[in-house]
Amino acid sequence: MTQSHDLVDNIGVRRAVHAFAANPGQPTMIEVLRTALSGELLLDITGSDLLVGDDRIGAGSTLRIRTGTGPDGGRALLAFTRNEEIAKTYPDGTRFESLGTPATGVLQLAKDNRDAWLYIDPAGPTCALSASDIDFALRIPRNDPLKKALADLEAGRIGRAAVLEILHADGPLLIAADGSSAPTGTLGRSAAVSVRASTLPDGSTGLLAFTSGPEVAARDTSDAIVVRTTREVLELVRDNGYGGLLIDPAGPWIAFSAAELRG
Repeated sequence: MTQSHDLVDNIGVRRAVHAFAANPGQPTMIEVLRTALSGELLLDITGSDLLVGDDRIGAGSTLRIRTGTGPDGGRALLAFTRNEEIAKTYPDGTRFESLGTPATGVLQLAKDNRDAWLYIDPAGPTCALSASDIDFALRIPRNDPLKKALADLEAGRIGRAAVLEILHADGPLLIAADGSSAPTGTLGRSAAVSVRASTLPDGSTGLLAFTSGPEVAARDTSDAIVVRTTREVLELVRDNGYGGLLIDPAGPWIAFSAAELRG
């Protein structure tokens, strides 16, 4: 077992997987997909021949990534939230090797390899994400730096000012619209849509914004997804008199007042 990855423990994904296993359905599956866009997951690379230098896998290495079979018999990439979950798939005492990878990279690997499924913690409790689920998560532009900043804020690693700085950086940001008034996807800049808003902690009305498609779906699967830039969303707050902005209401979330956004 590779000791360098013993600290990988994606608690958020594992909790979501347990919730799905206890109550399978679209809401709990979306929660797995939403949480799988942050942190790291482990791949089982037992049997690989690795040439490692400077903490990097060198040229000439042979990487064997463990796969399995999905619910319909299609090939499934296996991913794990911690080393203990890999150990469950082997007889007691078996030595294995794991590779820590950004969770988004694991999703991308499954897509690139055209795997039909991504099985997370296959020894159970488990959740199998289909290729279409993964495509939904990856196809729509995401703001990964902002999502990571929200997780870091919740963990106390950074403050609100750091999140605000990342919000002002150029990048995609999504807003949700009434599904009957807008198609899913990127809309023309002049399109008139009924966008979603919510009550902010100070009682004012704030525009809702999201860092990924699954974050929008976690609130309401029937909403259309409107892709904008962070600059355009901040202009929308200013020009339409919103009291502020609420990002990723499913959590970790943050709300900024209009005054904070201007400052």
